[in-house]
Amino acid sequence: MPLVLLVFSQSHVDFRKAEFEAICSMFAIRVQNMQVLNENEHIFVLNFETCSDVEKLLTRSVLVKFAISLSLEANTYEDLYSQIGKNPAVVDNFDKPDESFALRFFAVGRKKKLDGIERIKMFLDNVPFKNAPISLSSPKNELYLIEKYSSPTDENPIKIFFGKLLGEGRSELKTKYNLRDRCYIGNTTMDPELSFIQANLAMILPGNLVLDPFVGTGGLILPAAEFGAFVMGTEIDYQTARAKGRSSRQGVGMRNESESIKANFEQHCTDQNLLAILIADSSKHGVWSSNARFDVIVADPPYGVREKARKTVKNKPIVSNEEYTQYQQKEEYNLETAFCDLLNLAARILVSNGRVSFWYPVILERYCPKNLPQHPAMKLISNCEQPLTRKTSRRLLTYQKIREPMNEEECEIRKTGVSHYRSVLFSSKPSINP
Repeated sequence: MPLVLLVFSQSHVDFRKAEFEAICSMFAIRVQNMQVLNENEHIFVLNFETCSDVEKLLTRSVLVKFAISLSLEANTYEDLYSQIGKNPAVVDNFDKPDESFALRFFAVGRKKKLDGIERIKMFLDNVPFKNAPISLSSPKNELYLIEKYSSPTDENPIKIFFGKLLGEGRSELKTKYNLRDRCYIGNTTMDPELSFIQANLAMILPGNLVLDPFVGTGGLILPAAEFGAFVMGTEIDYQTARAKGRSSRQGVGMRNESESIKANFEQHCTDQNLLAILIADSSKHGVWSSNARFDVIVADPPYGVREKARKTVKNKPIVSNEEYTQYQQKEEYNLETAFCDLLNLAARILVSNGRVSFWYPVILERYCPKNLPQHPAMKLISNCEQPLTRKTSRRLLTYQKIREPMNEEECEIRKTGVSHYRSVLFSSKPSINP
């Protein structure tokens, strides 16, 4: 079993284990000691069955920076050099005339930046490579010297690791899909790093059919298309769905013809995966036939902060004539009802074992896991928190469909005050009564 050192990003630590477990489940990757993963440390030594399993993990993980095949682990440099002296094959395996190498340095847990070049020179002075040529741009063997510190102010590391790079994770996706360069964004377009994490928690695979019932500008289905899924969405707001009106970018003014949801997909050459964007009310489940089936649902329903939660008014028909068209009237969409509707929709149109992943606003002083949305046909798989303010946060909830709903079963949410989320967020008082 290969011994592998994983270096994780220090952001979104509460999502780390959930993303790792979802990807391992997706690709049937077995890890012997997965339980060691935690939020406080950022490097972990794990036992994988094969190096190809590590490569599969790296093709999807946004939170794993890189992985190395671990050759040595020591408490001090003296110990490291001693181990190499007793087992020279560790270095000899990389010291070959026809295989170039590069040595990189990385430190975790230390606040003050270290001089990596000095560390590398010190290592090579004590462990000379006699045969292998150096190539910093395209080495055959990319070796790593990694230091782990227990405190940001410590002078000496508590662990030193040495090994060969196996590969890097997909952190470059947050740059590739950054909002600054995206063709079309809205007031609530999701941070790209979080949207790719959500796609991983939802276990989106190539060929999957993915729906976003609150699609907005398409920020949650873009990652799904990047991973090879076919996507579609519904949006109740005509101007958002058709990119009309004033731009969300400061100082830009009105949107122009180059902005559209489709343009976002064309920008990344995934427009062939975009099936349709429907102007529709997500609360009206009759829009989907009884035979409709999706593999995954991803969503970020509006919380009434930057965008209002709205649904169409019952028994108010659309009025139109040759001179004007009056669109369907809308009313406030109660948040608890909105989340119940979303989970009911998932239970109805997801395939067996399909997943729904959505963001859920939380008033911290009232939060309790038992108060989260519950449906008899759906199982809560992961629950990850992103802090927002001193009083609020939001949680990325991912459910799996375990069976078909029976006897008109529906979602239930205990009284949590989630409908008061906006008033709590902007209130100077410590709390309000439900």
